[in-house]
Amino acid sequence: MKVTIVSDKPVQKCYLQSLDYKKHNFPLGKDFELAQGWYELRIEYVDTKIDIQDIKINDFSIGYMIYTGFYTDGAGEIHSPGNAVWDIGGFFTIWIHTEVGMMFNRLFEVIRTGDWGKNLLEDYAFTVDRPKVVRKDWPADIKSFFSLGHGPQWWHKDDTRFPWKRCNLPKFDVSQMLQQLDEILPYSCTRECGPGQHLYIKNLKDTNLPSDLPFVELKDIASPLFRELATGVGYKRIIDISVQTLNPNSFVEIHRDDHYKREAYPFMKGCKKLYWACESHDDVHFKLGNSGLLPLDAPLLINTIDHTHAVVHEGTRPRISLLVYGEI
Repeated sequence: MKVTIVSDKPVQKCYLQSLDYKKHNFPLGKDFELAQGWYELRIEYVDTKIDIQDIKINDFSIGYMIYTGFYTDGAGEIHSPGNAVWDIGGFFTIWIHTEVGMMFNRLFEVIRTGDWGKNLLEDYAFTVDRPKVVRKDWPADIKSFFSLGHGPQWWHKDDTRFPWKRCNLPKFDVSQMLQQLDEILPYSCTRECGPGQHLYIKNLKDTNLPSDLPFVELKDIASPLFRELATGVGYKRIIDISVQTLNPNSFVEIHRDDHYKREAYPFMKGCKKLYWACESHDDVHFKLGNSGLLPLDAPLLINTIDHTHAVVHEGTRPRISLLVYGEI
C-alpha cells in the first residue's frame, strides 16, 4: 500500500484508522503493509494551514473523489467540501480503500453525477458500517451478520432506499404514553426470538387481516401523548401502531420486512417507519444492513423494507420499542 498526499505545504500529522478503530501510522509516499479494506485517512492541524490538493493511492490520483472528504473544525462544525486543515483541534477526514477501483465503484454507485464538489452533507447522509463483536452464544448467522463491516456509504435523501434519520422531537413522558397505548391497543401476539424466548407485541390492528387499510385518523386514537408524537413525526393518518417487548438474551432474526404486496405499501415504502427503543435499549444492538448499527438514544424513522436487519439483546432489562406506520 502507498498513500501520497499532494498539498501546498508538507502534511505534519496524519494516520489511517480501520473500521474497528485501530490506528495505523504510515510513511507518506512510501510502500507499507496494510490489510485490504476501507480506512479513514485523517490529516490533523498542527500549527500551519495546509491546502490538500490531491490524494494518490498506489500512485493513482483519486481526482474529484477528494470531495467526499470533509473538514471538522476545532468547534466541531463540519465543512464540505473542506480540503484543508486550518485551526487548532481540526482535522480533514476521507475514507479510502486499499484498492482504488473498489473505492471508485462504491462512490460512483451512490453519488450522483453533478454533485461532485458540492456540499454533499446537504443532500446526502453519511454512514459507516463497522464490525460489531456480539456474544459467542448467538446463532452463527447473527454473529457473522454483525461481524461484517460494509464500510462508508453515502445515501441521497431523495432515494427510496434512504436507511434512517433522527426525529427531532420534544421530550415526552414515555411511561405515560406507553401506559396510554397499553390501554388502547386491542390485539396481542408473540413471536419466537431464541430458545425459550418470545417477542411480545401489542398492535392497533389485527395482523391476520388481509389489508393494512383503511387508515386510522389521529383524532380517533385515544392517547393524547401518541397523537402529539405522531403529529411531531409528520404522520397525517395512521396505518398501525405496535409496542414490542424484547427480553434479555433474545434476538430478532435476520430478515427484511415484506410489505410489497400490501395495499398500504405506497405509504410504507422508504424511510417512513417510526422506530423508538423508548425503554431499556442499553446493550441492544440493531443493525440495519449496510448503514450499520442504529443509534437507539432517540426516535428514528427507518427503512426496514429495503434493508436487511437484525437485533440482539445483550442487556439485563426488557427493551420496549414503539413502531408506527402511517401516511407522511
